[in-house]
Amino acid sequence: MRVGMQGKIVLLYSLLILFAMQLSGVYLVKSLENYYLRNYATSQLAQGELLGNFIRRYLVKEEQQDELISSLIAEFGGGMTGTETMVLDRHGRLLGGPEQRSLSLLGERVIQDDVLLALAGNRVEAIRVDPDTGVRYYFLALPVKNMSSVVGVVFLRGSLEHIYLLLKEIKLILITGWGIVLGIAIVIGFLLTRTITMPIREVTSRAAAMAGGNFSQRIEVRSEDEIGELGQMFNFLTARLKDTLKEISSEKNKVEAILNYMSDGIVAFNKEGKSIHLNPAAQKILEWTGSRAELGLPGEVIFDKLFTPEEMLELFRGGSPSTKEVHIGDSREKILQVHFAPFKENGTLQGILVVFHDVTKERIFSLMQQEFVANVSHELRTPLTTIKNYIETLLNGAQEDPGIRMRFLQVVEKETERMVKLVKDLLILSQIDYQETKWVKEETDIAFLIYEILDQVELECQAKGIFLHTLLPQQPLLISLDKDKIRQVMLNLLDNALKFTPPGGEIEVRACEKDSGVCVSVKDTGIGIPPEEVDRVFERFYRVDKTRSRHSGGTGLGLSIAKQIIEAHGGTVFLESKLEEGTEVTFCLPLEKHSEDSWVSHEG
Repeated sequence: MRVGMQGKIVLLYSLLILFAMQLSGVYLVKSLENYYLRNYATSQLAQGELLGNFIRRYLVKEEQQDELISSLIAEFGGGMTGTETMVLDRHGRLLGGPEQRSLSLLGERVIQDDVLLALAGNRVEAIRVDPDTGVRYYFLALPVKNMSSVVGVVFLRGSLEHIYLLLKEIKLILITGWGIVLGIAIVIGFLLTRTITMPIREVTSRAAAMAGGNFSQRIEVRSEDEIGELGQMFNFLTARLKDTLKEISSEKNKVEAILNYMSDGIVAFNKEGKSIHLNPAAQKILEWTGSRAELGLPGEVIFDKLFTPEEMLELFRGGSPSTKEVHIGDSREKILQVHFAPFKENGTLQGILVVFHDVTKERIFSLMQQEFVANVSHELRTPLTTIKNYIETLLNGAQEDPGIRMRFLQVVEKETERMVKLVKDLLILSQIDYQETKWVKEETDIAFLIYEILDQVELECQAKGIFLHTLLPQQPLLISLDKDKIRQVMLNLLDNALKFTPPGGEIEVRACEKDSGVCVSVKDTGIGIPPEEVDRVFERFYRVDKTRSRHSGGTGLGLSIAKQIIEAHGGTVFLESKLEEGTEVTFCLPLEKHSEDSWVSHEG
């Protein structure tokens, strides 16, 4: 059975009081017993010596004075309640004693050890218990001397029962007092210990509530003693713990937010190799769904598409940071950098952190840069080589022939214009990329702007036998835009349509309001673009028919520049094409001011 601290304290406290009372009671009773026995023995000795002094003269004469001695014994015995007195002569004969014994033993010799020792001149005192009745008696054998010789013995035997009855009553009083005092002490002990155990129980219950997650616990401090200090320290600890947990929760939320919203995938494993955390980016990068995204799975299961079990075992046992680059996907279209970072505590491996960084775009961008440099080099090398060859030919004597000189200079001029156009296009792209372009936006009627642009290309269309017609709104469509930049976009789109539309073909320019914006499209009936090439036409220097494009003077940057300009205006551009049927390029810009749709057709 469980005994609480209060019970233990009260029990120990009661035992100590009981032991103290018992010890003091035993000492008191023993002291009283010794006191009463000592007083009784002193009284008996005085009575015996007095009796001996009175009968000494009779014992010295050895005369038969039995009646006189008996009267003296009776006189002295009457003052000594419960005491039997006997007088013996020097020979040990009984001269007088109790009436019940005097008749039968008078004149007889009494042979007892006490009597013999007294006749030898020794005073004998003893306390003995009657074996038959169990009564305690005090025995005193007192020699009666005349000078140095023993002339008789006074023998006294007194009952001590009155003394022990008194001591018994005292013991009963003491025991009763002890019981009352012990009961009061137990009650006081419970009350006293309650003042100690109640705050401790309160602290225990509050601590249990805190263990359950309720950290708003406080204790009412009712005293200034150690218990009060304990309560104050508990309240201080609660406040500090609450603040600490709040800070930890805040930091945990920050870390979780960082992990959840960072673009790199993170997977954490414990020292047994089981996953304990993974963020959404990791699930997205590795395309985890369902049970694969659950925690507690081993690394061999999670990374079965990236590493073999032997590689995983080696990486987990390495104990040092490492980085690997892997390809995933059926066509190896995704490239990942995988960083393994073990975390340790006191030199012992506690787990490993795996960080995925998708470097696919970086690798593609690096390849695009390489292609860009190669394309620029190629685009500049070809006209430069042509110019160099023609100039060398002229310097070697061809300049003397006016016909050859003029034809060669025209070729040089054409190639120079081509390089100038290429450099201008590159500068435009560079300015847009580095946000150095100065945009001069103003409210403009897009339909009126298109009419102006069409006037610039109408003669060329007629020269090539291409039918040009438009479908534009009659009411103004006011848009905030940079007129020169949008003009350049339209010219690029029309230029491409003219280049790849054969004589007798058609070019249609449309503009309409759509979804709170204005969409402009240029559609031709030219050679079209193969389906597999459509997604790449907006890449820099990309040409569907490289030989024909270069021969026609194209740089491969027109559509890329158009896309950059449209996106800088907050719009979008897209292309649809069918091989041998034609191509339609459409761009949409946000509309600043709505107008009613009223269409007119213009043909040229």
